[in-house]
Amino acid sequence: MANYVLTLALKTELWQEHILEKRLNIARMIYNSCLSEILKRHRKMINSSEYKGISNLDKKEQSKRYKELDKKYLISKFELNKYVKPMTQKFKKNIGSQMGQE
Repeated sequence: MANYVLTLALKTELWQEHILEKRLNIARMIYNSCLSEILKRHRKMINSSEYKGISNLDKKEQSKRYKELDKKYLISKFELNKYVKPMTQKFKKNIGSQMGQE
């Protein structure tokens, strides 16, 4: 099955380009902030002694313990959405709350 991509030029007014640029910049800032936060949490989890001790367990027990650590260190989409919510409130005139969470 062949896939094709059609690229069309977007004809916009200058003011529309400014709005798009502003929204994309806000989305970039939120994305980078979320990425930084989740990487901090992940690094903290990996450096914990609990995480290092899991490697010698059997697979089912490892999986269970990893899930527990994810909850403990707040590594989930739901927790990240809670982190993003105050940021999206600041930019609510320019970016929707749903867009901030996706």
